[in-house]
Amino acid sequence: MSDADFDRGMGASCALHPEQGASGTCARCGNFMCDVCSQGGTSPRCPACRERFSAAFPLTRETWSIGGLFAVCWPLFKREWGMLSLGALISIGVSGGAQLMVQVGTGIGSAVGSESVAMVLGGVAFVAQWAVQGLVQLGLMRMCFDVLNGRRADLERLFSQMHKVLPYTLTMLLVTILVLVPMTLLVVLAGIGFLALSGVTTTTPMAEVWRSVSPLLGLLALAVMALLVPLIYVALPLYFLQPELAYEEAPPSPWKVLRRCWDYVRGERLPILGMILLINLLLLAGFCLCCVGLVPAMALTQLLIAGLFLALRSPRDEASGPHPG
Repeated sequence: MSDADFDRGMGASCALHPEQGASGTCARCGNFMCDVCSQGGTSPRCPACRERFSAAFPLTRETWSIGGLFAVCWPLFKREWGMLSLGALISIGVSGGAQLMVQVGTGIGSAVGSESVAMVLGGVAFVAQWAVQGLVQLGLMRMCFDVLNGRRADLERLFSQMHKVLPYTLTMLLVTILVLVPMTLLVVLAGIGFLALSGVTTTTPMAEVWRSVSPLLGLLALAVMALLVPLIYVALPLYFLQPELAYEEAPPSPWKVLRRCWDYVRGERLPILGMILLINLLLLAGFCLCCVGLVPAMALTQLLIAGLFLALRSPRDEASGPHPG
């Protein structure tokens, strides 16, 4: 049965919904399908075949390109842009609500006149905000995986990742320990060394500070440029933490998540960096359109990130079968 048979079926009844007239036939098994089964004419396969034989993502590590990724994702985005944009808008709203939690927690502590209570409540609210934001982002990524897997975007998926709060928290904690803490210490030490070389103290007048610091600015710029390449090299795998956590129903251990993300970018760092720069340009363009385009731009970029992730992990998918649901 070929895809050309998809439009043949007028006058027959749907195999799954006999009360409905058939609008086409399944390109795989040949059963008659109604509009419901064919998802409004967008799917050439019946629900049973879609469930059993989920189509593989068409791009792989060897074949993906920025243009190819857009060619795959753009038609799907045009079909599902409304629901994906609504999901992105809800995730923004959840982020705003979570930030409000932090302010409320700090405000309660201030109201009782205790700095320690304010710090504790503010800290708890911050952790809750961080976790909720991250888990909703995982849900949005899960929506994108569904779309790339031939399914319709479902808003219920947006809150389907809440059970991953423990693996998400542990993974982010490991990232903080292994990456963010050393980077912060490096920046602090660099700042201390810079001030020591300049001879600036807390009592130095501002005019004297500028005269002392200005000759060293060129040296500082060179140091930043020298650190930029290794920083990008180390940080680039972190871009795929959320897709990796969202992809499987039961995520692997935090260490394994990091190892996989490191493997995904191996040998692909330069094109991935180009794709990330383009994604950020899309977000900037959406923001510049009086913020109106920011929500659909965010939805499109999430779909592109999900597609890039599927392409980079394609050898693993070929070994493990269809995408997890």
